[in-house]
Amino acid sequence: MALQEYNRKRDFKKTAEPKGVQGKKAKGKAHHLMYVIQEHHASHLHYDFRLEWDGVLKSWAVPKGPSLDPKTKRLAVEVEDHPLSYGKFEGIIPEHEYGGGEVFLWDTGTWIPTKDPVEGLRVGRLEFELKGKKLKGQWVLIRTGRPGRQKQWLLIKRTDAYAEEGHEVVPRSEDKLSIKKKTSRKKAASKPNVKKKPEENHHQQPTFIEPELALLVDKAPEGDQWIHELKFDGYRMQAHLIHSQVQLISRSGKDWTDKFPAVVQALQKLTVDRAIIDGEVVLLDEQGRSDFQLLQNAMKAHKTQAFVYYAFDLLYYSGQDIRGLPLEERKRRLKMILKKAPKNIRYSDEFEGSGKQLLDLACKNKLEGIISKNRKSTYFSGRNSNWVKTKCTEQQEFVIGGYTEGTGSRSHFGALLLGVYKGKDLQYVGKVGTGFTEQSLRDVFKSLKALETNQSPFTKKSPRGKGIHWVKPKLSAEITFAQWTHDEVLRVPVFHGLREDKPTKDIVMEKPVPTKRSSSSKISQPVHAKKSAKGEFDIAISSPDKIIYPKEKLTKMDIAVFYQKIAKHILPYLEDRPLSLVRCPEGADKQCFFQKHIPSPIPETMKAIPITEKSGKKLYTSIFNAQGLTTLVQMGAFEIHVWNSQAENLEHPDQIVMDFDPGPGVSWKEVVTAALELKDLLDHLRLKSFVKLSGSKGLHVHIPVKPIYTWDQIKSFSQALAVQMEQNNPDKYVSKMTKKLRTKKIFVDYLRNGRGATAVVPYSLRARPLSGVALPIEWSDLKKIKAGNEYSLEKAQAYLAKRKKDPWKDYFKSRQRIPVLDASLKGHRNAEVDAEEIHLT
Repeated sequence: MALQEYNRKRDFKKTAEPKGVQGKKAKGKAHHLMYVIQEHHASHLHYDFRLEWDGVLKSWAVPKGPSLDPKTKRLAVEVEDHPLSYGKFEGIIPEHEYGGGEVFLWDTGTWIPTKDPVEGLRVGRLEFELKGKKLKGQWVLIRTGRPGRQKQWLLIKRTDAYAEEGHEVVPRSEDKLSIKKKTSRKKAASKPNVKKKPEENHHQQPTFIEPELALLVDKAPEGDQWIHELKFDGYRMQAHLIHSQVQLISRSGKDWTDKFPAVVQALQKLTVDRAIIDGEVVLLDEQGRSDFQLLQNAMKAHKTQAFVYYAFDLLYYSGQDIRGLPLEERKRRLKMILKKAPKNIRYSDEFEGSGKQLLDLACKNKLEGIISKNRKSTYFSGRNSNWVKTKCTEQQEFVIGGYTEGTGSRSHFGALLLGVYKGKDLQYVGKVGTGFTEQSLRDVFKSLKALETNQSPFTKKSPRGKGIHWVKPKLSAEITFAQWTHDEVLRVPVFHGLREDKPTKDIVMEKPVPTKRSSSSKISQPVHAKKSAKGEFDIAISSPDKIIYPKEKLTKMDIAVFYQKIAKHILPYLEDRPLSLVRCPEGADKQCFFQKHIPSPIPETMKAIPITEKSGKKLYTSIFNAQGLTTLVQMGAFEIHVWNSQAENLEHPDQIVMDFDPGPGVSWKEVVTAALELKDLLDHLRLKSFVKLSGSKGLHVHIPVKPIYTWDQIKSFSQALAVQMEQNNPDKYVSKMTKKLRTKKIFVDYLRNGRGATAVVPYSLRARPLSGVALPIEWSDLKKIKAGNEYSLEKAQAYLAKRKKDPWKDYFKSRQRIPVLDASLKGHRNAEVDAEEIHLT
């Protein structure tokens, strides 16, 4: 179709649509061809799908919009060609004109023909790849040949990494154009329940998004890539809006809607149907500064009308998760939403230019500090280097572990005893007795009395003396102080209020990360450091752009981020176990070495475990939180092995690991068969087993056991399992390590079960040419797997993000006795036993 048809249908004196002028034909630049989808609110909502070709936009009207589900075929009606300039058009087509209604840009990008497009348009089968903001991957348009005034095609998503079962398009129902047409909404009469409201499409609005947190640094960063905001002293709140309902959720995921009714009522007036806004509730003093203690006092008195909600990020908008967009684009959309917001809903302005100058100005005006953010960064849950904070004064939360008795006129208490967590230990760091009002003394004392206990919660540096009352470490306080002493005690602490929005287990000592500067004066990229079940942390990592897996172009930062994202999965299998590490300082494709003993000094992120060996006492290490994972990455130790026992019960293993290692000429199918045969043998012995991909060539079978057997007993039992399999099928299996015996056979490796031997921990990366992950799976899924290293870093990360059920969820509940071993021991718990004495059949 020529542009004459386009021009004939439009009166350009009445419509703002661009006139039809033929564009230049692209020559040999298929990767620069424009692709655009426009959401068109005409007599019926539809989506205009357009592809640049021969100087025009070939166009189709898709009534239901595109679907990412390959099983869903969308009708696409061919319409007249449009000019290339139409690819940027947004606006209102007058009501009585052709196509009258609102037009929005729903998606834009480029397209690449994967087969000859001239032939494809001629025969009615156009195959291509989309590189849009929303639509990506392989697609096909197929002409149906159905009779009709206009040619009818089918738009179909091909099966690839971007396919999504059950996907339905979400209309962009809000924009500055449509806001003009809004009518007043009904306000919710009672507290809304957002979670229970049904969604109209597959992209269900998240009920909570773990917030992005700022990394504490010693200097404000400089450079054009940074924008700066003032730091607030209030409660971080995520505002969830669905139609006229609002829910406020704290940084730890608690529903705080009832606490801020005035803020909720104001948010209900925003002209947006669906959104998730990130911000902070504050109370301003007479000088316009946020004051946490004023906020707390007002909350206790239920005087919340003066509360202000400062919004600084937009995570979800009009049915779309926009966390993947750059920060500056998210803020642009947020600013648009807040144009006509009530006065107590405010946009947190950003400042460009010198971070140091803004920090100096903030400190001069007695503000808390500034937050600096990378303008191009996506939203990343957890603490990371895309957001950094610089403070004017030392301030953080502390755990309350007790109090001293009051004297003189202070009858409630004298001072609070404060602490921070270091791993599992609560360390005493000093006491605070100033900053209280009469009202806060009464309120805090009431909370303390309800938590009194006879035992000190401090396991490091616990204070001594008369008049001390211990409390369970359930409360935390906001404290400002002058500095830390060399003995890690607070100098001149001042109380500002109790905090309720952060679990006390997450409270650690905050120390600023040095902002090392390169020749380009850019801040070095500290690792993305995520909150784990054991606490929060700040840590930097050197050479973040160093390539570790060349074939996949994965950097040191990619590995660090991977371990932060999967920390909650891997840590239960690491905690309190001696580690042995495969270290690859120059990358996975270069020389690596195995390290058991860690030289002093042990990093603070690790725990030292002294172990007696034949040559004397040696120092091993263990980690207890995600910060420790980052330290391992910094060391180049991204392949992690552990003992089969925990440090507290070192001489009694609590698991058995059997490794199926295929020799030359063995197929993957044979490895799977071997693991299933062992499972049958273990089932016969009434022992529950768990399987994991090794991340390399083979499979590992884990058997959790009660830590009541010696190393020799466990090794004998595991050897008996290997020998039994070898005897059952000597042509397939071998139980000896000798390489010459292993051609076309599987080595049933039981040697990982002796004292000092280790196995790769579940969820660890492997130091191999490809980034295979040692991934736990269901036994029932084993036959679907194609190789032991099928799950690369990226594939495992995506899989774990979507996984609904942990296949090993009962692992730590399955502490089993070994009946055949008990029978061989005949009641002598410390007796040793040879493999031949264990009868498995």
